Amino acid sequence: MTPALRHSRRAIKRAGRETTFLVILSAVLMAVLVATFGYLYTRQNALQDGIREDALWAVYQLDREARTLAHAMSAAQSQWPVEASRITELSLRYDILYSRLSILNNAKYETSLASSAGFVGSRASIRDRVLGLEPFFNGMASSAPLDREEFAVATSDLLALIPITERMLTDTNTSVSAVRADARAEVMRIQQATALLVLIIAVSIALLILNLMRQLKLTRRTTGQLEEAANEISKAYDAAEAGNRAKSEFMAVMGHEIRTPLNAILGMTELLAHADLPEEDRRGVKVIASSGQALLEIINEILDFAKIEHGDLVLEMIAFEPGKLAEDAMDVVAGRAANQGDRLELEVSGSLQGLAVLSDPTRIRRVLLNLLSNAVKFTQNGDVRLHVSLPAPNRIRFEIADTGIGISAEALPRLFNPFTQEDGTISRRFGGTGLGLAICKKTIEAMGGDIGVQSTAGSGSVFWFELPVETVQAPLTDTASIDPSAALPVRNILVVEDNAVNRDVAQRFLKKLGQRVTMAIDGLEGVSQAKAGDFDLILMDMQMPVMDGLAATREIRSHELQTGKRARIVAMTANASDTDRALCMEAGMDAFVAKPITLARLAEIVRGPEAFVPPPMSGETRSDHPVIDLERRLELTEAFGADGLKELDDSFFSDAAGILRALHAALSAGDAASADRALHSLKGASANLGFVDFSTFTEKARSDTLRADLGTEIEKRLATIREAGEQAHAA
Repeated sequence: MTPALRHSRRAIKRAGRETTFLVILSAVLMAVLVATFGYLYTRQNALQDGIREDALWAVYQLDREARTLAHAMSAAQSQWPVEASRITELSLRYDILYSRLSILNNAKYETSLASSAGFVGSRASIRDRVLGLEPFFNGMASSAPLDREEFAVATSDLLALIPITERMLTDTNTSVSAVRADARAEVMRIQQATALLVLIIAVSIALLILNLMRQLKLTRRTTGQLEEAANEISKAYDAAEAGNRAKSEFMAVMGHEIRTPLNAILGMTELLAHADLPEEDRRGVKVIASSGQALLEIINEILDFAKIEHGDLVLEMIAFEPGKLAEDAMDVVAGRAANQGDRLELEVSGSLQGLAVLSDPTRIRRVLLNLLSNAVKFTQNGDVRLHVSLPAPNRIRFEIADTGIGISAEALPRLFNPFTQEDGTISRRFGGTGLGLAICKKTIEAMGGDIGVQSTAGSGSVFWFELPVETVQAPLTDTASIDPSAALPVRNILVVEDNAVNRDVAQRFLKKLGQRVTMAIDGLEGVSQAKAGDFDLILMDMQMPVMDGLAATREIRSHELQTGKRARIVAMTANASDTDRALCMEAGMDAFVAKPITLARLAEIVRGPEAFVPPPMSGETRSDHPVIDLERRLELTEAFGADGLKELDDSFFSDAAGILRALHAALSAGDAASADRALHSLKGASANLGFVDFSTFTEKARSDTLRADLGTEIEKRLATIREAGEQAHAA
């Protein structure tokens, strides 16, 4: 992480903590503010209800009723005798005064009133005077005769009551006013405190907003820095990818450039070894052969490791017999074991007898050969034993034990590391790069298995690996064992192929198998021939001009729905991926086989679906292909003769020149589709003739980004395979 990013991260964390603090503070202040408003509301109610209603109003009513009764008594006294209606009115007024006195006595007052001596004394005096008049007014209410003197005394007492109630009203009003003033002062203080709280909250919110704006600014700056860092990482990744591609291309080119002369060296060395040479020269030739073979193994290991490291390892799922595979591997190292004086022993568990398993036999054979070669290399006049077993129903184990020099305990942990050997003396004494075991480990792990070793220095070693497999009970069909010359049903066969060389090879193969053959040069002609003729089998290329094989198959299947007849259609194409296979099946084809097609494989197809064993779903082009597949060339020679093969070669190179011109034009115009068709044609034709290295290169070029010098590179490779082909013809 850059210093700028670290600084931004710290700033954002600090701003986040500050924001959290401000949010909490604002929440607390808001709660205090709500509580303050609640208190203000309560105080306001107390001011409006408690004081006014309970104290002042009660005293005021008492004073008013006392005055009213006193004035009524004075008026009645002046108009003596008092009328009955006036007596009733006076009695009612006394009852009202008495009730006001009861309210005054039972009312709740503020603390200041309840503790006031003047208020308490006035209330007691009023009570005594009002209660003292009760007998007089009770007699009046009972209609007893009125005594004028008693009436005058009662009137005098009531008039004397007025100053007392007036003084009480004044005291109460003064007290209530003081209480109200205190309450208002308290409310003002609370309002000031509330205003301060509001101000603090406003400041807090302002700080919060400023902090959020700061965070936003920091976030934008950090986002820009992250984008810049991401761009730098992307550029670094692209540079690394370009470096990997350059490395892979360099390894492929160097492997090709080194192996080409090395194959010639080894071939000529082998010829010299069979010549009549003096003993000293023979030993020299043997040294050259041994050194060349060691160099070839080193190159293959480095290329394989680069391929695995780049993630280009593709695994196959093919049924094979582990016992036969182990036997073949033992046969390969038998010669070297004899030179070392070693005894080889193969032990296959009885549970594997007659069983086949599904896995990648090519990879397993490579690992087995590496471990067996090491065992033989580090064992002199000893024993090398290979044991194959099924430790679990769906798991196979290979164990290679030897009585060689062994491995020290210190070297075991780093044994499977790339370019690592036990010590420098091992490399000087036995050779090698230290890559073989690293490749074995990566290969086995890619297949979902485990690999390990137990060893003691001076006592030999036991290398083992286990793999998950699926067992197959049915006997295997061995394609190589099929005799193409065996009796075949004669069928009408249509071959739809745009490449002249491929058409020629297919036609000669089929005629050698005794079949009736019709040729079509593109999908449109193939559809026309299929509609006009009655064919048992159609061999369909996938990529062709005018109409490709997929569209042609759909047209043919649509026509067959009308006629009620159905021909078997087999894809015969250089496109060997699982996606291509799926496309062919979706179009209506019955089977799929990748070029080049052997005579034996073609015989299987002709026999029918019950004899045809489909090739594996996916595979890998081996990185150690020679320039020419000698087995394929031998098969073509046996089928067509040397002259026939020479004609096929000439035809291929003639067609390749025209295809190359089309490729140059497509590259100049940036026409990727036309370039792909040209590369596809070159791949299929070269694979059919056994030019596997060139076929591999063109297939890889189809998946890579087109480059301007591709045509020049293909010209060079065509020159190489032409030279190799001419040497093969001369031999």
